[in-house]
Amino acid sequence: MAKQLGRALLLKIGDGAGSEAFTAFAGMNSKTLTINNSAIDVTTPDATTPGGVLWAQSLNGLKAVSLSGDGIFLDEATQEVRLNTIAMQADPVANFEIVVPDFGTYAGEFRVTSLDFGGETEGAVTFSASMESNGAVTFTAA
Repeated sequence: MAKQLGRALLLKIGDGAGSEAFTAFAGMNSKTLTINNSAIDVTTPDATTPGGVLWAQSLNGLKAVSLSGDGIFLDEATQEVRLNTIAMQADPVANFEIVVPDFGTYAGEFRVTSLDFGGETEGAVTFSASMESNGAVTFTAA
């Protein structure tokens, strides 16, 4: 796979309509996708040689995907309005996609776990957001 520009990694939010359309966030400077796999420790000593070597054993635990990003707040961007609306809901979930160029797209329902706004005296208003998967996330290869 050829090297890719980081800005080509796209975080998209669904519009919530019946035939949902996804729009990339404008002004987003960094985006991160993390796939987490927890393990359930089921290591047990051998009953015939309990003092012997003990090898770790595990079962599959929880699988979760998290998304995060931050950037410059663009007051006219409909994606930011939609993200704020979702974050303020009693059940803050929506469909998101993250597109990794020339690799594929991860898609699923995510819970908005945080939405932050900030600003410096001599800087632009910024925002950052974090989302956690709320059910299965699919991957479609490019």
